[in-house]
Amino acid sequence: MNFSVIDIESEMLRAVIDETPAPTALYTGANMLIKLANKAMLNVWQRDESITGMPFDTALPELDKRLLTSVLYHAYQNRQLVELKEQRIERVINYRPKAFYYNFTFKPLINSDGYVWGVLHTATDVTEQVESRFQLAEAEERLRLAIDSAGLGTWSIDATNMQVYPSARTKEFFGLKADEELLFNDALSRIGEMQRPLVVEAINKAFEQGGGCDMEYPITDPKTGRQRWVHSTGKLYYDTTGKPSNYSGIMIDITGRKQEEIRKNDFIAMVSHELKTPLTSIKSYIQISISKAKKLNEDFITGALTKADLQIVKMTKMIRGFLDLSKLESGKISLSPEVFDVSDLISEVVTESRFINSNHFIEIDRNDSVIINADRNKIAQVLDNLLSNAAKYSPLETEIYVNSVVSEHEVIISVADKGIGVKTQDLDKLFDRFYRADNEIMKTVAGFGIGLYIASEIVHLHHGKIWVESKEYEGATFYFSLPLNK
Repeated sequence: MNFSVIDIESEMLRAVIDETPAPTALYTGANMLIKLANKAMLNVWQRDESITGMPFDTALPELDKRLLTSVLYHAYQNRQLVELKEQRIERVINYRPKAFYYNFTFKPLINSDGYVWGVLHTATDVTEQVESRFQLAEAEERLRLAIDSAGLGTWSIDATNMQVYPSARTKEFFGLKADEELLFNDALSRIGEMQRPLVVEAINKAFEQGGGCDMEYPITDPKTGRQRWVHSTGKLYYDTTGKPSNYSGIMIDITGRKQEEIRKNDFIAMVSHELKTPLTSIKSYIQISISKAKKLNEDFITGALTKADLQIVKMTKMIRGFLDLSKLESGKISLSPEVFDVSDLISEVVTESRFINSNHFIEIDRNDSVIINADRNKIAQVLDNLLSNAAKYSPLETEIYVNSVVSEHEVIISVADKGIGVKTQDLDKLFDRFYRADNEIMKTVAGFGIGLYIASEIVHLHHGKIWVESKEYEGATFYFSLPLNK
């Protein structure tokens, strides 16, 4: 043995160990005497330099219970590097015991003669990482318990292959057993026919533009024919490179609430339908009376009856709105497509709207002619709703402009006003059912918040789009597009 070499190497290690920020110690001899220990290691042990020269198991008997001593001797005797991950060490901080976690390494030191003259011991504090993992695991367990308790189903769609990863509860919603596979197209086929295109559109939009969705739709079990309604929310998540990774979310069974809504809508539909007959009779009597009053030159009576007739028209539109709402909610609304020229329809609707909204100036800026195949009455209803909405929220005797512009694939119809405008936070909610923006002006305007909702649903049934551009107090422009026939 060349002890001078050992002494030289020991002195060199002393300088290195003292300057190392990580806890480090050097043990020598068959008894593993503590030759060196820097301040960081002494802090871990909660000892001072007086333990220098003592055997490891004598100086630190409490660590012997942690098997560190046996591991240390194993590294020395078998000339092998030994690593211990996330070893728990209790230290007293401010008179209170606290657990810390370390990664330990024990490296045998061998001289040129092949003699093991010591073991270098290093420690890396991984307490923060371990505690974070524990906290994450605890949070995930709490989330799982909350999801299970609430009866929620979870799902995820892989962005690369559109593979669906549903929970057992989600599979149950789709009429599958826990061990059965749910394919993407199979899942779509079980969603209600009316809502299916909207679900596909929401998923495609999420993968292309990011964001999420919040929607309700029915799911039918093809084996039993049982239908249940779910409320589903989802969000797009990205990988570390910024590419879409998966589209994930939760869903909950809302069948009970939805059935109650359907019963309510059926009642509204029944009442609305019963009101149509007397209103039609009243309108007929009023029109006959107007005709006779004009022949007798009764200007006051003619004017009063004309105003009454106008109110009948407004009430009829309101009843039609409730009927359409009930049909939409119950999935019974249908389209009756026909071929017609959009420009002719716009001229007709604007003419009628000028009569009803006589306190505003409704002008047609541009009205391109194009033939489409759609439900003429329902498209007229969409435009009429937008014009009524513009008049309702615009000052009297202001202009409302209508435009119809044809492009290669679609026709875009717009209604622009000089009204109160829309707040930024309300833009995405305007087409929601029963939604009305919250401001002082809105409280003075009558309405139920169903006109724009019905308009958006009709446009979506035609595979079109509807949107609004506006700033508060600067007016608003509502657009809707319809695809052209090929």
